[in-house]
Amino acid sequence: MVSSAERDVREKFRRSGYTLTSQRRAVLDALEDFGGHPSAEEVYLAVKKRNPRVALGTVYQALSVLEEIGLIKAKRWSESPVRYDLNTEPHHDIRCVRCGAVAEVPGVELGDFAARIRENTPYEVTNTSLVIEGVCPACQAEG
Repeated sequence: MVSSAERDVREKFRRSGYTLTSQRRAVLDALEDFGGHPSAEEVYLAVKKRNPRVALGTVYQALSVLEEIGLIKAKRWSESPVRYDLNTEPHHDIRCVRCGAVAEVPGVELGDFAARIRENTPYEVTNTSLVIEGVCPACQAEG
């Protein structure tokens, strides 16, 4: 039996006109297995363990398609590689300024941030993001 998550993946590919290739499936599986916010390099290394012949460019192309069709979100911080997130629902992330680890911030709501911006500026809001940085517990323990 096909899970609802799998049906969602297949439906997004069908609507987009892209094909769910074995490479794209391998990248999705690697993201699921990683359980966090891996960089493209980390996704590549995870996929390469299963398929030693995969190319880094193939992983980048797959990540681009997955982002374009809305299955993943790319998270961009200055001085850090792009990180990829399977959680496409509105939420906030925090990045460690020492080691670069990224984690989701639970229980913090900013309300309808985009609506408040629209009310106070003449801009058409196309994207909102909030950069939250700090020092993770592991780096704090190291001193």
